[in-house]
Amino acid sequence: MDAFIVAIRTLHFAACASLAGVGAFECLIADPALDGSATAADLSRRLNSLAWISLALAVISGLGWLAGVAADMSGQSLGGVFGSGAVGTALMHTRIGEDWRLRSALVVLLALCLAWNRRRGRFAGDVAWIGLALSVLLLASLAWAGHGAADEGTDGTIHLVADLLHLLAAGAWLGGLAPLALLLTAARRDSASGMTAAAATTRRFSLLAVVSVGVLLASGIVNTWYLAGNVPALIGTLYGRLLLLKIALFLAMLTIAAVNRLRLTPRFDGTDAHAALARLRRNALIESGLGLGILAIVGVLGVLPPGLHTEPIWPLPFRLVVSALSTGALVMLLIFAIGFCVCGAVAVAAFAAGWKRPLGAAFIGLIVCVAFGGAPAMPALVAAYPTTFFAPSAPYNASAVDRGAVIYAQNCAACHGADGRGDGPAAAGLPTKPANLVQPHLFAHTPGDLFWWVSHGYGSVMPGFDGVLTPTDRWSVIHFIRARAAGVIASGMGPAVSTIAAAQVPDFAFESGGVQDTLSQVLAEGPALLVLFGADAPIARLQQLGAAQLKLIAAGLPVVAIGVNGASQGAVTNPPYVVGLSAKVAAMLSLFRNDSDGGETELMLDRNGNVRVRWTASGGGLATPETLAADALTVARFSGAAPNHAGHGG
Repeated sequence: MDAFIVAIRTLHFAACASLAGVGAFECLIADPALDGSATAADLSRRLNSLAWISLALAVISGLGWLAGVAADMSGQSLGGVFGSGAVGTALMHTRIGEDWRLRSALVVLLALCLAWNRRRGRFAGDVAWIGLALSVLLLASLAWAGHGAADEGTDGTIHLVADLLHLLAAGAWLGGLAPLALLLTAARRDSASGMTAAAATTRRFSLLAVVSVGVLLASGIVNTWYLAGNVPALIGTLYGRLLLLKIALFLAMLTIAAVNRLRLTPRFDGTDAHAALARLRRNALIESGLGLGILAIVGVLGVLPPGLHTEPIWPLPFRLVVSALSTGALVMLLIFAIGFCVCGAVAVAAFAAGWKRPLGAAFIGLIVCVAFGGAPAMPALVAAYPTTFFAPSAPYNASAVDRGAVIYAQNCAACHGADGRGDGPAAAGLPTKPANLVQPHLFAHTPGDLFWWVSHGYGSVMPGFDGVLTPTDRWSVIHFIRARAAGVIASGMGPAVSTIAAAQVPDFAFESGGVQDTLSQVLAEGPALLVLFGADAPIARLQQLGAAQLKLIAAGLPVVAIGVNGASQGAVTNPPYVVGLSAKVAAMLSLFRNDSDGGETELMLDRNGNVRVRWTASGGGLATPETLAADALTVARFSGAAPNHAGHGG
């Protein structure tokens, strides 16, 4: 069924683009340029025939698309949906049905306009403009069948507008190529005035194409950002790779269009005008073929989840860690990248115009940019694996950490040690010492890197657990390893706000005042203060924080106090901020404090759960409410993590 939907979508997009292109070419290009010549009359008949064919294909493909949706919804065969009422249900009770009812009205009105223009009666010019407006509306309505219509809010509006502009620009350019080829064919037959007509219309169409290309580039960038807005999604998913193929075909069309504008069109005034016209007609047909290929890719993309919603399989053995680049290296990399793009654009223009020296200089510039531009990036290149950008299938929470601790003890502690320092009982007999899993370098690797190593092993020493542990178990043990390392890193932090986000506290559930809550829900509003204590609640400190409650609320800083030696209860004194939680959650949070903290550790978390500041009752002491409020305002400025819409590795 997907193959049928792809084919029918491609045909429908092509037919609607052709209708809009014919209307735009006739009203904006042919009529002003030809001004009632014999070539104009012949072209008008041909354009009317092409419009009728496009309209018929739009109707047939639209009905097929609706039938495909009905079959997909009902689970019936394509031939059985018409007698079962499934098509009627899809037509009356789905969004595509609503769109199709609107398109049906537009199709009827378009047919009336085409019939009137075929007779070339009175007001034919006005009716042609009405037909253009109707065909533009028909093409624009396809935006509501795309991914942009599924987004909400401001982003949804921007994405939908970009889709609309992308469709209209594609219709003006791609849909106008076939009419241009028809005009050039007619011009060749009328040798007397045909060359003049061809030159005038080609120049006007070239201007329309330039505007369309600009709109396509701008709207394409917006669409790419919303659908495959990062490098892993762009090169690591089928959606992204098809999008890159679409861009490659677009660039090929752009190169041919540049040849037409810079090399062939100026020759209309010379002695080889007829040869230039023939080559221009051939190029227009080639562009049309490439455009049809682009529309076929659009048809496939419409049935695939966007790259940002798909698990990327990283195809390269390395990745670039931008954060590892110095400011100077990053500036140099950007300069060479911009230089590469400029040289590439100059190379295309020089090739199109036949300028040999600028073309050679542009190629030298490309070589220089590649040769020297990669040097600043070399220190930031690290090893990567197919799962490097996987999103964990198990959430990073107390339950996963607790499950991971058990799995770690059973499968990993013998080599890596109970504390993860690489000193387990089996480590002494290994040719290579196991990795220390509580060092900060652990967070230089993505969770997907760790997933690959746990699944497939590391080097010749660490075995793979792909056939031993389920994907969820592997993610759970990774969460435990990262949580324990985060606790060790947090223990080394002090009372100054840290700009490095490596110590992330797992999410957990708790009860406060008889209401269930989670850390993630608290952090959704901004930073929070975790007060972790041992067996005895720090009554005086909690009362001090309670007295400063209004000040902390004004700073947007909620307080959650937790006893990590068991389930926290209010006890008889019922101190403020103490919440109730399970022993498993308490055990997980014990990773973030130690017995040398004087009985109490306080952690200020940003909205992502990262520890940004740490105070203990020992050493420098605890912060005053005024300091807490000031630091909370600073931590609140750290941005939240972008939502990860990818699937999960398994």
